[in-house]
Amino acid sequence: MKITNHALGILGLGLLVACGSENEIEEESVVDSAATSVASFSSQAEAGVQAYSANCAACHGASLEGSALGPILSGQAFLASWGMQSPGDFYNYIKANMPPGENAAISDDDYINIVAHVMRRSGVIDSNPLLTASSDYPLAINIPSAANLIAPPESIAPTGVILSGTVENFRPISDATLTNPAPGDWPMLRRNYQAWSYSPLDQINVDNVGDLRLEWVWSMHDGDSEPSPLVYDGTIYLINPSNIIQALDGKTGELIWEHHAGPEDSEDMRNIAIYEDKIIHATTDARLLALDARTGEPVWETEIADGSKGFGNSSGPIVADGKIIQGLLGCSRYIEEDCYISAVDADNGEVLWRFNTIAESGDSGGDTWGNIDDIFRAGGETWITGSYDPELKITYWGTAQQKPWMPASRNLSIFDTGLFTNSTVAINVDDGSLDWFFQHVPAEALDLDEVFERVLVDRGDDKLVFSIGKHGILWKHDRVSGEFISHLETIFQNAFTNIDSVTGAVTYRDDIANAQLDEWISVCPSTAGGKDWHSMTYHEPSANLIIPLSQSCLEISAREVPLVQGAGGTAANRRWFEMPGSDGNMGKLAAYNVDSMEEIWSYEQRAAFLTGTISTAGNLVFVGDLDRRFRAFDARNGEILWETRLGTSVQGHPVSFAIDGKQYIAVTTAMGARGVSPRTVPRVVAPDIRHPGNGNALYVFSLSD
Repeated sequence: MKITNHALGILGLGLLVACGSENEIEEESVVDSAATSVASFSSQAEAGVQAYSANCAACHGASLEGSALGPILSGQAFLASWGMQSPGDFYNYIKANMPPGENAAISDDDYINIVAHVMRRSGVIDSNPLLTASSDYPLAINIPSAANLIAPPESIAPTGVILSGTVENFRPISDATLTNPAPGDWPMLRRNYQAWSYSPLDQINVDNVGDLRLEWVWSMHDGDSEPSPLVYDGTIYLINPSNIIQALDGKTGELIWEHHAGPEDSEDMRNIAIYEDKIIHATTDARLLALDARTGEPVWETEIADGSKGFGNSSGPIVADGKIIQGLLGCSRYIEEDCYISAVDADNGEVLWRFNTIAESGDSGGDTWGNIDDIFRAGGETWITGSYDPELKITYWGTAQQKPWMPASRNLSIFDTGLFTNSTVAINVDDGSLDWFFQHVPAEALDLDEVFERVLVDRGDDKLVFSIGKHGILWKHDRVSGEFISHLETIFQNAFTNIDSVTGAVTYRDDIANAQLDEWISVCPSTAGGKDWHSMTYHEPSANLIIPLSQSCLEISAREVPLVQGAGGTAANRRWFEMPGSDGNMGKLAAYNVDSMEEIWSYEQRAAFLTGTISTAGNLVFVGDLDRRFRAFDARNGEILWETRLGTSVQGHPVSFAIDGKQYIAVTTAMGARGVSPRTVPRVVAPDIRHPGNGNALYVFSLSD
């Protein structure tokens, strides 16, 4: 059973085979609640010990201590998220979502007993009232000194500048500089507003990349990590797990300053932003901070959403025309608040506008959610940072799917499309108004979202936007009007029987469209994609998009979710298998021409790719994988030109930068994120690939002098 650290359960509930297969669960001895006299909270907790051991311990640890497959379920870390939620909410959530494998053998009483066991392990006293599915009081109310556990003292996890120093000779970075970055800088996620992940540097090139050597290594904090370093004027700003930012000298790797924003939750944040003299930091509990880029000292702080209700972030903002544009996740449960994209004034943190990604009754698109009340409309997270066209003043974002994952679970049909989920939304940065949208997969039914980066490319007079999601379908649109132009299937998919070449409209297979509760559906690709968070690169010299892809397949079935406040979640059983025709190769790296929409070259391997791709003017593309390999390919033909093997799985977003005329390539090794498909599916499909369970670090390479 996997439960995310956030109260609402925000991401990746997919650990079926990794945490114990369906058969393994059935073979375990599960408590027979009918034969157990349950007359008190303490007896429920006793019965919950065995139920937890049989169904949850494989992921969360025998002592609820957490593991690489699932977070801790006891003590401060757990109570900070769930302490103010009710036992009934916790029961409804885990019943609908846990374990990700089939739960037919787990009775309602088993779930109640597991809740009691978890509560008692966190300190709830035995005189707590008998639990029921409707128990409605703070879960931690009967813990002695509960206030300190729910809101731990600052001394337990100190925040602020932990190690002090100053970035010397800092020059503020302007809108003009962000629009046209200096060749040696990497000042934002994917380097430029257009999300190209392309460096104009060519000192390292196809002729000499074989001489690349390690310059220095910096060990990072432990925890889940998918980072994208920023580099500006020779300083690297590095986001670590647990909301920690470090400023490093890019030439030597020396630490300049370190700031801890909290919470210390071991969760990942993919990126930060820089603007004027500020580092902009989105936290995992949905706050937004501005730090002095010279010293790391706080400048202002704003709450984007209420973190105690499970909202958070795993990606940071993009800065557009003086506004910090930030997404949101944690929107899967049935509560009053929905998901939105926010704009914040970079000078003072004032919220300027919000765009709601869930259409409510009476609003445009509000009639696409059937007859369900607004409180039961969930999903639409924006957990990957958008892109920006400074000429049009439009920011482009992908949105995630409806929640729960399958229509039968959300009490809707395949015809209840649920705007503005699984869409590209083009938003005016001045006022947050919707300029246009395109819903790629209406009423998405398989946990295959289209939330990832939007890459902006100009070809002659044509202004284009490209995207690709978990279905592995590359979409090409006019970014001024939103008009669909064309598409390309990059890997094998059998979810759709047709994709209209004129409109881009998709048609699901009949069995997917009509799937009922507890009915298994087999489909390719799986929840690992296709394409996941690992960003593609636009190699400008060849006009090719070079994309890290994943090949595996999925079986999924819907669980019943009651239409009651506090329920919701993702609510599906899942299991994975090898993609037919892949020869066991999960990883695929391929180049696609943006004009012809044809595959130019491809390379396949057993190990999944776990970094984004970056390309350079030296006609190189860099990418890293689960098997610890970091490679340079010829961007023109896919030939491997250089490789090295690092300490553990290579994960994050590589960057390239220059200091004093010398070019560097940097990449991170990293763990996690726990339980999400890009890490879970390889454990099932390619268990022979192994790596150390720690080793978060930043590696920096250069040519021999």
